[in-house]
Amino acid sequence: MSTAPSLSESLPFWEFESSPFPHAILWDGSLSTGLELLPLDIECFDESRINQLTMGLRAFANSLPEGMTSQFLVKVESDVEEALVAHTGLVTTENTFLKRLDQKRAESLLEQVKDGTLFRPRLLFFLKTEGAERPGALSFSNAKKFSSEFEKGFEGRLQSLSQALETARATLSSMGFVTGDCSKADLIEILYEHLNPRRSDSVTPPQIAKRETDLDDISPRAQLVFGDLILDQEDFILDGLKTRVITLKTLPEMTFAGMMSGFLALPFKYELLFSFKIPEQGKEIKSLEQKRRMAHSLSNSSSNRVSDLESESRLSQTTDLIREIIETGQRIFQAELVIILRDVANHEGERRLNLHSKEVLSRFKTLSGSEGTQETVGGWKTFKSDLPLAPMSMVRAKRMKTNNLVDFFPLYGAATGDEKPVCLIKTRLGTLYSLNPYSARLNNFNSLVTGSSGSGKSFANNFLMLQQIARGTRVFVIDIGGSYKKMTEVLDGQYFEINLTGLYRINPFELRDPSQPPSGERLKGLVSIIEQMVVDQGEKLTRFERVQLEAALTTVFENSRDMGTPKSPVLSDLAKHCLEDTEESLRRIGKLLFPWIGSTPYGRLLDGHGKIEADRTIVSFDLKGLSQYPDLQSVMILILTNFILEQVESDRTTPKRVLLDEAWELLKSTAASNFMEYAARTFRKTGSGITFITQGVEEIIASGMGPAILNNTAAKLIMLQKGDTKVLRDALKLNTQELRLIQSLEQRKGVFSEGFLMEGESRQVIRIQPSPMEYWISTSDARDNQFLDKLRAEGLSLEAALIRASDLAPFGVSSMKGVAA
Repeated sequence: MSTAPSLSESLPFWEFESSPFPHAILWDGSLSTGLELLPLDIECFDESRINQLTMGLRAFANSLPEGMTSQFLVKVESDVEEALVAHTGLVTTENTFLKRLDQKRAESLLEQVKDGTLFRPRLLFFLKTEGAERPGALSFSNAKKFSSEFEKGFEGRLQSLSQALETARATLSSMGFVTGDCSKADLIEILYEHLNPRRSDSVTPPQIAKRETDLDDISPRAQLVFGDLILDQEDFILDGLKTRVITLKTLPEMTFAGMMSGFLALPFKYELLFSFKIPEQGKEIKSLEQKRRMAHSLSNSSSNRVSDLESESRLSQTTDLIREIIETGQRIFQAELVIILRDVANHEGERRLNLHSKEVLSRFKTLSGSEGTQETVGGWKTFKSDLPLAPMSMVRAKRMKTNNLVDFFPLYGAATGDEKPVCLIKTRLGTLYSLNPYSARLNNFNSLVTGSSGSGKSFANNFLMLQQIARGTRVFVIDIGGSYKKMTEVLDGQYFEINLTGLYRINPFELRDPSQPPSGERLKGLVSIIEQMVVDQGEKLTRFERVQLEAALTTVFENSRDMGTPKSPVLSDLAKHCLEDTEESLRRIGKLLFPWIGSTPYGRLLDGHGKIEADRTIVSFDLKGLSQYPDLQSVMILILTNFILEQVESDRTTPKRVLLDEAWELLKSTAASNFMEYAARTFRKTGSGITFITQGVEEIIASGMGPAILNNTAAKLIMLQKGDTKVLRDALKLNTQELRLIQSLEQRKGVFSEGFLMEGESRQVIRIQPSPMEYWISTSDARDNQFLDKLRAEGLSLEAALIRASDLAPFGVSSMKGVAA
């Protein structure tokens, strides 16, 4: 009775080794190894930069050793667990609501994984040597000789593989690719996932046992395979998943640099293998010469006249090809492009597989008219012969010269961002982007957010701040409009709606410890605040008056400390001291302080005991109520900025983030402008950052602070722009590709808002796509906030109202059933 060979016996893997570097030994004696690459985002590259990259890739391809087979593997999968674990592991908050919100965000991302809208691309590069030379005849003496020769050749192949890998790593790194090592466990995991696609979703890879001398031991390749293989006339089923293989059939009429960038942006899971080999070039040139002679003989009759136009054309093409290869130093390669699609083996799975296949085949046509073909009977053979780490033979090989080959390299994709995922954001391509606003690779930790009215600037900052606060950042907001009120209140922060209603009282003289004297810097700051109160616009106190005022403040603080119970003085204490002084200049200051003390409108706000609590995770100040009181606004900005500076500089272990929303209004204040410039230039030294939010960069440029802000904001987020973008292009030095992406930004109410993120040297189109709870905290839509107020009027707390609203209308009132958008 005949027995069909098992699936594992048809695999070419013999052993996996970790020394002297991780590698696999294949059945023919060849060796293979690999490294992992981060895909390169070339969406913002201009033509010259793409051409420069292409020249580097051509040099890389030509530098690979003859006879060695190379392979790129692109795995678009939905495994985002590693990023989520790292993200949630950074949480330090003790706030129960914020912890639950963070958990909801993680659940929302996992839901997107299940829905097939969130992906994680992986890019790997493998190298395989030639196999060992086989004995001519199967005899005992020949076998012994083969064993001896194999052992000698093994060390040589191992050394060649190591050198080729290090050369490839260095060359790719020099072109901007981030490379990482593949351990033995990584190599095993890649193959395990490839051969067990369903099992690998829930079961981790096995620990491959070391092969013993007993030949009956289970082989490493047998330990890798857990599923069955079912062959069909069209597709095959592997580990319970229907698997379809699509290959490149017809080469494009022409290739161009970066053409695979758009091809790779498929909105579903797939695997792509691009394998290529450098055959012996002498034989390839001889083969071309032979074809040329054949074409020449067919194209000419005995009388030397053209008799076959097709042969004449072939002769011309072959002659031009030989000339080009000789003149440009290009090589001839054998290459194969394979795409693998999988889905569950049922009717619905087959329907999705057919849709995905049509999409892939249509993408082939976008490559200058190339054609792909869906493998049927040959699907398993193609799959088996081009496994990761083991491209043993190329069933659908095509000959290409260097310049065309590198245009097929599948090296491109969305950037993944920072290693430390303080914030997680989706990209336009459906991948996750890790953002660390305090990354060491940034020149500073400041940012600029700009966009037209209604583009989602404040929404985006609420979304990002919620993640940062959960991970230990303290936030101070100076706002005009109340966009951060809900976030401040629900996180038990301190919210000041600065106006003359008497609801709040802020004592500019408040000390954290009244038994201790104020610092010299605090005294200097108070002198500036008093000066702003008592001088006319554009005037200043004389040096003598400033000295007198500082001495008076020192005395007032001493008197308060000498009381039975030390307490902070108030503004009227200073006014009283000045009026009682013998110096005329101080008595004048005391009189000028009258509008700022007692029961006057300004006095009810500033003269009395009331403090900004320094231990809150977020403190927000809404200055909208001060727009008609410019003198009070200037004083309040000085008080607030002095408080913020004291917090930032007194504790450098905790990162701080200062948000200046509608910064263009604040730029009208000299005090605010001075603070912005100082913060932009010096906050990095304290481990903190400032964020400027404005509708247009022209407002910043017009203020005269353009260079200071633009040159000291390492991160810039450009939201949807309306109107002419020329000023933006000139101010941020955008190239045509970057400007095109900004002009393509989208916004869908209740779904997402796109932004163009410039972070250091990185450029990326991101999508602010919140969970339902994040949406309700961040929304400034009037209908949404009216609905929230209605829930609170029923007796619900803000937290309970947010939870209720996110259940009833996950993404706003317009998303409720029966409510018109």
